[in-house]
Amino acid sequence: MNAPLSAYDRRQFLRYTRTERWPMLDRRPVDATVHRDLLAGMLGVPPEQVTAEIEAMRAEAVRAAAGLLTDPGLRAAVEALPFGAGDRVVAVGDSITADRVGWFEMLDAAVAVTGTGGFTLHNLGLSGNTTADVLERFDLIEAARPTRVLMMLGTNDARRHGRTTGYPMATVRETERNLRALVQLITGELGAEVTLITPPAVDGRSADEFFAALPLSWDVAAVAGIAAVVRTIDAGCLDPHAAMRAHGPRELLETDGVHPTPAGQRFILATILRGLAPGTRTARGGQEPAQVSAGSDAPP
Repeated sequence: MNAPLSAYDRRQFLRYTRTERWPMLDRRPVDATVHRDLLAGMLGVPPEQVTAEIEAMRAEAVRAAAGLLTDPGLRAAVEALPFGAGDRVVAVGDSITADRVGWFEMLDAAVAVTGTGGFTLHNLGLSGNTTADVLERFDLIEAARPTRVLMMLGTNDARRHGRTTGYPMATVRETERNLRALVQLITGELGAEVTLITPPAVDGRSADEFFAALPLSWDVAAVAGIAAVVRTIDAGCLDPHAAMRAHGPRELLETDGVHPTPAGQRFILATILRGLAPGTRTARGGQEPAQVSAGSDAPP
């Protein structure tokens, strides 16, 4: 039997593990109590404790959103979000998006606090996902019936496995191909608008120290290369990578050097809100970013 996790490790597990997004269980949904019991079984704690800890994280996201809204500029950005009545805004990403106290959950809470309405928000973030994984579950994006997609991917593509060679999950070229394919599928087949978001910066020294005992590492240069690809595909992308690099990423990241702290998530959301503000998302030549992404940038 596995040793029980510390309170911190249990919280981290619950922050990022959303069994309802596991493809098999997303395609064959089960009752919410099954997910609660599954998490409880994996952690070796009572189901009621799982419920309480998840509710506490939801309350934390609400408090973080309320704090963010004390900034008049950010409150105005939330109230002026460029989503229309009837829009279904879907976030596609990895653990940074799946995070229960992450940027998208804070955005959802901020929208509720301000009463900004007429659209709905749906989180399809799934821990560990690469761009190839998201291509594999494109049917689940389609099932969400999005009209707008906010897509932040690439961190796990830069993950390397092995103690000496360190094989990447994807090369930067493969990531570019996958991102272009996803944009074409979402805009072309679903008729939805895509906003690409660069993956946040990674702190290589912290990551190397944290994962030293495992055959696992992160390629900081590859993350930066993926961010550059995102800027090439969508000239109007949202760019938390550049913002974090300018700020200094270490204090915005957990000890693993990869996942943002709650403060880092607030920083990411603030960057996204400023980028979504009316008049800020204009691609080169005055075209809308999704039109640029879906045209000559289509994958071979």
